[in-house]
This record gives sequence, C-alpha cells and structure tokens, in this order.
Amino acid sequence: MKLHKHFYVAMVILLVAAVSSEVYFRYLVKLGAGEKVPLSKPLRSVPLTLGDWQGQDVRIPSNVMIKIAAEDVLRRTYYQEKDRKLELYIAYFGGIRGTAPHRPTICRPGAGYSVISSEVVPLKAPGFGEEPLRVHRDVYERHYEKEMVVWWEYVHGRNVASRTLQRLQWALPKAVGGKRGSVLQVQLSVGFASGVEESMHWITDFMGELGPYIEEVLPADDTSEGEGVASRQERRD
Repeated sequence: MKLHKHFYVAMVILLVAAVSSEVYFRYLVKLGAGEKVPLSKPLRSVPLTLGDWQGQDVRIPSNVMIKIAAEDVLRRTYYQEKDRKLELYIAYFGGIRGTAPHRPTICRPGAGYSVISSEVVPLKAPGFGEEPLRVHRDVYERHYEKEMVVWWEYVHGRNVASRTLQRLQWALPKAVGGKRGSVLQVQLSVGFASGVEESMHWITDFMGELGPYIEEVLPADDTSEGEGVASRQERRD
C-alpha cells in the first residue's frame, strides 16, 4: 500500500518537535544551572554538640533521598539528659530540579500519622534575633502516641510562613520577586507526653543553640550583607 504524502509530513513534524523539545530542555537545564544558589556552608557544618544537646546522625536511605530530591539534607537525633530527645531535619533546595520541600502535614499522614492540630504561630526563640519567627506547629498521633513538629521555611533567605507565597516566590522570575530554587526547610519534632507547654520548652531551648548555625548556612546570594536571621523575615500568612 502506498503511503500518502501527508503521512511523511506528519512524521517530519513529529521528528522536528521531538528534537526541538530535547534541545529546549537542555537549554533550560543549562540556563537553570547558572541560577543555582549554593548554601554558604553545608548542612553538616551544624555541630553535633549544641549547648548541652548531643547529636547523632541518622542515615537516610538512598530511595528516600531520591524522593526528597534536595541539594543537601541533614537528619539528626539530639539528646539532652536521659529523657529528652529531639529530631532535627533540614532540607535545602537551591538548584534546577524543580522541586521544593513537602509539608509534614502531607508526609506524616502518608506514614500513618493522624493530624490532631496544625497552626501557624509567632515564636520568639533565643538565637534567632529580636523578631519572632512564623512557624508551623503541628501535632500528630500514631499508635496512641503523640508527636509535635515545629517547622519553618526560608525562601531566598527570608522566613516565609505562607505556603502560597512560598510557592510564588520560589517559582516566579526574579523580576517579579521570585528566583528559582533556594528554599530551606527546618523541622524539629519531639514526643508529646508532657503536653504543648513542655514540648515547646524543649524546642525553644534547642532553637536557642541552633539559631546562629542556621544563619551561617543560609545562601549568601539570597541575603544582604550584614543582615541577621530576624531582619530577613517576611512574617506573612
């Protein structure tokens, strides 16, 4: 059977489209590589000893690292005395992968946790300057055990609590207030056996030791010279 000339035309169009798509993708990758924003210091520069808290690194499986798709990740368990334990998780996204941190309110239910409460609160913690951070405070339950997670994010070096604003600033062109990449998420989680007040006391005590090191790792390109953590905050819902 003789093929119609329209068939050949269609094949040529498809071939050109495929080649063009590949060329354009490689162009975007090359363009994005120039926009990569590195951390000022690697996350592992956060000390294992923070005041009277002693840390121990927790290995993250390779398949989980692939799903996270972050440029740098730190996961540690910190201990204070015998009965105090706190989990620290930090993930940084500052490159061309087109990804951003997942909310704990999405990840935790996927791991079998029930969301008891979730709210954004101002938190004034030693080590983070005079102005309070805008943090997410979530309480979860699994197997009749409760856990509190306090987490917050920096977009281009500024504390941003609003997920919508975070996404817009992360994705939009620099000319309209955005810049691809550069999101740092910090999570602190503790057992909830003693209630909200005691759990928050443990977390703020730890944050007082952690704060200066968070400031040190934030991308230099995202901050103005001489600014501290607190002065870079955008406290908006």
